[in-house]
Amino acid sequence: MSIARRILARLHPSRYVRDGEYRDLQLQLVQRGIGGFCIMDGTLESVAETIAALRAEAHSPLLFAIDGETGLRMRIEDAAEFPHAWALGLQSPAVTEEVSAAIARSLRSLGIAWNFAPVADVASNPHNPIIGIRAFGAQPATVVEHVQAWIRAHQREKVAACAKHFPGHGDATVDSHVELPVINVPLEVLVERELVPFYAAIKEDIASIMVGHLAVPAMDASGKAASLSPAIMRDFLRQRLGYGGIIVTDALDMQPIRQRYSSGEAVVEALAAGADVALLPADAHEALTIAEAAFRRGVLSQEEHHAAIARLDRLAAMALENVPVSVRQEELANTALWAAQGAIRYGGNTAVLPLSQYAHIVVFALVQDGSPLDGPTEFLRYVAELYRGNMDAAFISPSVSAEEMAAFSDAIAEAECIVVAVFERPQAARLPVPYPEHVVATLAQRGTKPLVLVLAGSPWQDVGIAADTVLWTFSDSSPSCAAAAVALTKPPEW
Repeated sequence: MSIARRILARLHPSRYVRDGEYRDLQLQLVQRGIGGFCIMDGTLESVAETIAALRAEAHSPLLFAIDGETGLRMRIEDAAEFPHAWALGLQSPAVTEEVSAAIARSLRSLGIAWNFAPVADVASNPHNPIIGIRAFGAQPATVVEHVQAWIRAHQREKVAACAKHFPGHGDATVDSHVELPVINVPLEVLVERELVPFYAAIKEDIASIMVGHLAVPAMDASGKAASLSPAIMRDFLRQRLGYGGIIVTDALDMQPIRQRYSSGEAVVEALAAGADVALLPADAHEALTIAEAAFRRGVLSQEEHHAAIARLDRLAAMALENVPVSVRQEELANTALWAAQGAIRYGGNTAVLPLSQYAHIVVFALVQDGSPLDGPTEFLRYVAELYRGNMDAAFISPSVSAEEMAAFSDAIAEAECIVVAVFERPQAARLPVPYPEHVVATLAQRGTKPLVLVLAGSPWQDVGIAADTVLWTFSDSSPSCAAAAVALTKPPEW
């Protein structure tokens, strides 16, 4: 069986349906026996059309995967979105299980059999630039409960779950999309903290574990990324922890790998180190050619290859058991809103709410330049619909000038209550930019008027704005933003 079965490539259905040259390149990968594709974008219609077209051309099982931590909306523009893991981790694991089942059914409806979720990292470092609210919490016990609930629901629905990023990305101080983090803690700490959720996932019979681009000296003194490390994948995960499922690398087109290896070299290194699947090489065609040559030369173990193919065959068989289901995006959205509302927390003087006691309010949405505006827009729209008084609203980004900010002073002076909603999520290769002093100074000119601060995202945000009331959502996904708008317009005990 071809080594190509152990490689998954990027797939952009938005291009596949309109770009003949791109379509031909993907069909060539299928003809060469590639194991499958990871969906990166598109609409529900274009994704379904592309999957069906590629499956019709395949001579061996073709797996389709997606990174769907918060549902299909992470990649598919007209799909429902769910709250981030942190918002679920504040609630009963039963909530996580219901959300996970809903997401799994939405994957099944498109023929996607593998979800690169849940995040099993423990968010032990509040300065981590990329994990944060993607984790279920900062305590191993919390993460364990919710990781296991996620796995149970997904795999009950015949969708493979994937715990990531082994051996634990939560204590990183840099973004592994940009540079290689070094998790420089003793093995005892790793065993007691980082590894606990992964061991729980193994006990839950998880279908796959993703190994991160992390250097972990306590497990491999060479400084190699875990995703290319025999000591971490083969010796520790496979042998010491006894894991018998699929080991998949994190995306091999991320900078820490691309800076050090060609596409082919990265794939060969990963497979030789004990990975079953090499995920998203930068150039899939080159990777197939180099990996096939290495396999012929005996660089890659025949025994491990046959074991990897057997694991992939089991996943493919599970996918074939799937009876396609019909899901309504409206029903998924209702489940998402219910989960988001359960995560809302209040602080300070809650008598400031609801907003209906004020005739005139001003609402500012603080957003990072270039960040998605779906959630913030939905937040402002919902507040406008639910609040019947006079409302002014504006987006503010860190690039706003002092002159532009000064123009908002009149609105602040005329309003009876000010709402400042701060939207921040971990974004690959992009760190949050601090808001300049003239933003904070203008918002501070409110006198004795009440100010409500909505923290829509990281619970560790601090923009330096004094508030009478604080409302936390622990997610800036669309349903969490909608839940925040509802919470502002209802009494806190609602």
